[in-house]
Amino acid sequence: MTDTILQLRDVKKIYNTGAGDFVALKGITLDVAKGEFLGIVGKSGAGKTTLLNMISGVSEISSGEVLFVPPEQLSSNGDLKPVSIGTLNQDELAVWRGKNLGIVYQSFELLPQLDLVNNIMLPQEFAGHYQPAISREKAMELLDIVELTEHAYKLPAHISGGQKQRVAIARALVNDPPIIAADEPTGNLDSVTAETIFQIFTKLVEGGKTLIMVTHDMDLAARFTRRVLISDGELVDDLSDDDASEEEEIITISEEQVIKENDDNEGALLTAYTGRQGNGDNIDTSQPAILLEDVVKTYVNAAGSFEALKGVDMRIEFGQFVSLVGKSGSGKSTLLNMLTGIDHPTSGCVTIGGEDIYSMSESIRALWRGRNVGIVFQFFQLLPTLSLLENTMLPMDYCDVYAYNERPQRAMELLKMVGLEEHAYDLPASVSNGQQQAAAIARSLATDPPIIVADEPTGNLDSRSADVVIRVFRELAARGKTILIVTHDPSLTSRTDRNIIISDGELIDPAIARALPSLDHPQMLQATHQVEKRVFEPGEMILRQGEPVEQFFMVANGRVKVNSKGMDKAVACLERGQFFGEVELMGDGNALANVQADGSPAEVAMLPKEHFYQIMQQSPETVELLKRVANERRAENLSRVGLEVAS
Repeated sequence: MTDTILQLRDVKKIYNTGAGDFVALKGITLDVAKGEFLGIVGKSGAGKTTLLNMISGVSEISSGEVLFVPPEQLSSNGDLKPVSIGTLNQDELAVWRGKNLGIVYQSFELLPQLDLVNNIMLPQEFAGHYQPAISREKAMELLDIVELTEHAYKLPAHISGGQKQRVAIARALVNDPPIIAADEPTGNLDSVTAETIFQIFTKLVEGGKTLIMVTHDMDLAARFTRRVLISDGELVDDLSDDDASEEEEIITISEEQVIKENDDNEGALLTAYTGRQGNGDNIDTSQPAILLEDVVKTYVNAAGSFEALKGVDMRIEFGQFVSLVGKSGSGKSTLLNMLTGIDHPTSGCVTIGGEDIYSMSESIRALWRGRNVGIVFQFFQLLPTLSLLENTMLPMDYCDVYAYNERPQRAMELLKMVGLEEHAYDLPASVSNGQQQAAAIARSLATDPPIIVADEPTGNLDSRSADVVIRVFRELAARGKTILIVTHDPSLTSRTDRNIIISDGELIDPAIARALPSLDHPQMLQATHQVEKRVFEPGEMILRQGEPVEQFFMVANGRVKVNSKGMDKAVACLERGQFFGEVELMGDGNALANVQADGSPAEVAMLPKEHFYQIMQQSPETVELLKRVANERRAENLSRVGLEVAS
């Protein structure tokens, strides 16, 4: 094939561990064509990342061969001069990678002390191509491609995880390599940002680049030029466009198996955890688990100041399972750092279980955190020289909890709970990224803390592994633990007790989020700035029939009842998340019925009509929703009136 840029011939990878040899790849043979967008799909632990490491020369090949054909040497007469990557020494490999391969890692690998521009220019310095003015101009062009120009001179710590991933993509392009290798580049991004990244990759392929992307997201499979399915270290299928129906069948069967296996394992899952059920050493469970009051976080850098959090108030009770949702750059990770004591707020108060954690010294707060807050980082942060079992035991050793001889058994129980008992003695490098994340979750439970916070805990996991993790979290919450997960995956929010949305460093009013879910986050935030709340006592009138309606009403808490004059029975009862006033605001403007608090105090969020109309202009989807509800209510009211008259 004259257009083949990479050839893999019977590639094997064997890891040597204390528990014996582990065969991660079992004789992979694969050709990659110049200019194709190749997707390598498979569940966690299938061998995806290991295969990518073989292609990029990051890890040594145990046997077999990876051949690279430089694009300039491709010719129609078949006179190919491939380079055998496995025969290059480390210096030669570094030069080859710098010229021919851009790598987008799952964990960005940005240098924390350099701003974004200088991080992007690094590969040119390593390759000896650095020219101050030209390299900086190139870096700015790439930041523009990934829509981060305004953040050019910020440090990585001052931007979100999703934004860091985009910087990593820009850096991979700086030397204009013919091949881009990306390991789960959209795994930790919200859907909008992920789509932006995918579109960037698509344009690069259209421009002639070869792109190899590893993913566990089967929804992306149909969008690649070609996709290969890997399972247990072997290619089990090479899926072309003609195989779409067969692929769908494979995925459907897989999902059915997941459901069945989860049902079969329900009892085991529920009995796997035998901790102290949420009682930390210094936590007062009569107080809120987490309480943030007017928390502000401002970062200052060469480009000026940036307010990441803008007066956040948040209260979470013990035993709640809460999801924190927001787009990339919204402030999710910054907020998480505030409540875990990892970063200091510029102003405001952070209280955990009644304890002001920033009144503690750094050393005392670190010990407090180890005993009372389990943290699941976005990128595991396992120690590479310790086995998974030893990594899980570390917090017990550091915080001096559990008897020394009980710790191995305790750690093994936790690894079993997340399905890793067979890998307990493996090093992190010997297991997949998804399995490393599962180990990080086990480690977060090591000291049996009452609070668990997790930053995108399922972002690197296939659907089956992600489902197991969420089920574990749900069970822990049922047993009294407080779980807060940061996620961009809307499918997870329906499985938590409560959903908190953050946008541009501010929390969105939950009444707006529940009543008008079709608004995007900036529109919700705009409405949050304008909404007023009031508590109405039982029986107190909110709207009086025939009087002008000046606001759009959303029930925040409690219940309201709707009555028409002359009718004894309530026309309708509206509860939290429901709304009223839309019929009048979209009609003649006068109240069609009486509305009053029913039985107990009702908290109502009220949006002035001018702002209601403004939002309607911005969101056609919301207009359609309100029209549908208004029509249904008109029809229901007419029906009820007819029945009342007939009786």
